[in-house]
Amino acid sequence: MKFTNEANIKHKDMSAGEVAAFTGKVLLYKIFRFVMMAISALFFIWFLLPVIVYGILIPYNLFGMAACLLIFLFYSARGLVLLIKHAFYKNKVTKIIWKIGKGLVFAFAAYALIISIVMGVCASIPPTENASAIILGAEVRGTQPSLILYTRIKAGENYLNENKDAICVATGGLGEDDQITEAQCIYNVLTEEGIDKNRIFLEENATNTNENIEFSYKIIKKQNASKDIAIVTDGFHQARARLIAQRQGIEGSIGAVSSGTPWILIPTYWVREWFGLPYEFIFR
Repeated sequence: MKFTNEANIKHKDMSAGEVAAFTGKVLLYKIFRFVMMAISALFFIWFLLPVIVYGILIPYNLFGMAACLLIFLFYSARGLVLLIKHAFYKNKVTKIIWKIGKGLVFAFAAYALIISIVMGVCASIPPTENASAIILGAEVRGTQPSLILYTRIKAGENYLNENKDAICVATGGLGEDDQITEAQCIYNVLTEEGIDKNRIFLEENATNTNENIEFSYKIIKKQNASKDIAIVTDGFHQARARLIAQRQGIEGSIGAVSSGTPWILIPTYWVREWFGLPYEFIFR
């Protein structure tokens, strides 16, 4: 009601054109608020789906759900937000805290946008013809690949079928509850799909992406295969894998063969890379 009264007062001092422009701005802001609320609600559900469908509850979808909830509340409960802001502005110290917090939010949003663009670019860099493929491992369930690992294997299979002279390294060690290594699981599926076993080399000791690439590249050099590599992994993972490969001094070119990540998991693991990339860059 307060907003309406203020608007009415302003209308008395405005020309007809100014009133129309002001009313248009109010309408656009209402539409913007509705769009932001709808987007945040949809993404909240998207981050929640891995929990419902696969029982995956990790810090990254928790972060996503919390962020979406805060955005939704910011645009749906404007009165409460303004009340809280007013309370912070009563004191110089808390006012500074509010402004710093606001700045950090905008800075993180800008970072997330920039890093997402970088991730998208890295995921679309094609490998050279007949580059040596490194298929990065993922979770194995018993003796069967998880959904993420299966899509990586299929992407590797397609690449090997299109590049008949390329070899591949299936990489990944034994998980806690696995009956076979990730590398062996990759090998099993590829050979079942008709890929010549002589084109596949197993690396069964790696426990993380750094070791995946380091140990696999040693095999590639030992086999005197192409030093150009094609990293086969999910699109969200390509930027970090590329950074690791560059730091390890890969002698040839580095290309991406991106697998089709299950759509339910994309936001959760995309957010994971927002934190994984700076950690890799700073601490590794």
